[in-house]
Amino acid sequence: MTRIIGITGGIGSGKSTLARCFVEHGVPVFDADAISREALMPSSECFADAITLFGPEALREDGTADRSYIASCVFQDAALRDTLNAVIHPYVIHELIRLTEACSSPTAAWDVPLLFESGLDAFCACTVAVLCREEARIARAMSRDGASEEQIRARIRAQITDETREQLATYTIRNDGTIDAFRKETDILIEQILEELK
Repeated sequence: MTRIIGITGGIGSGKSTLARCFVEHGVPVFDADAISREALMPSSECFADAITLFGPEALREDGTADRSYIASCVFQDAALRDTLNAVIHPYVIHELIRLTEACSSPTAAWDVPLLFESGLDAFCACTVAVLCREEARIARAMSRDGASEEQIRARIRAQITDETREQLATYTIRNDGTIDAFRKETDILIEQILEELK
C-alpha cells in the first residue's frame, strides 16, 4: 500500500517548490488544486452544482467557469466558500485516492493547500508544512499571480495560520531565505522522511 505524504502551506509559501523537490526524489505528487480546477470544467460532475452557487455571472461567454470571479466571491464570503468546498471536496478526495491507487510507488505526496482544514491529513502517513513570513508570501504571490495586495491578504485570512500549521504538521520547513537555501533544506528533509517511511 502506498504511503501518502501530505504537503501544505499558505499562498506564496513555496509549497509548489517543495512538491517539485519530491518529484525530483522520485515521489509522484498529486495536486489538489489541479483537481479542483478540473472540478470546475464543464465536463465535471461538479460543474453544474458549483455554477448554481454563483449564478450566471460565474460563466464566461464560452460556457466555462470564470475562476477569477468565483475566487473573488469565496475569499470574501466564508459561508459561500464552505458551500463550494462541500461540492468540490468529495470529487477531489475521490481523484486523489484513485490516482494514488493507480501509481506503483511505495510513497506518494498530496499537494493540498487546505490539507488540515479539509481533513485530508487523515489519509497521510506524515505531513509537511512550508512556513514563511507573511510579507514575503504576499510579495511572491503578487508577482506570480498578478493579484493585488488586498486580494492576497484576503486569501491569507481565509486559510489557517502558520502557527496552526506548525502545531498540526509532522514536519515543518521554513522558506524565508534564498531559493537555493530552501532547496538544500528540502533535499535533507525529503531524504529523512523517505528513510523514516521505509
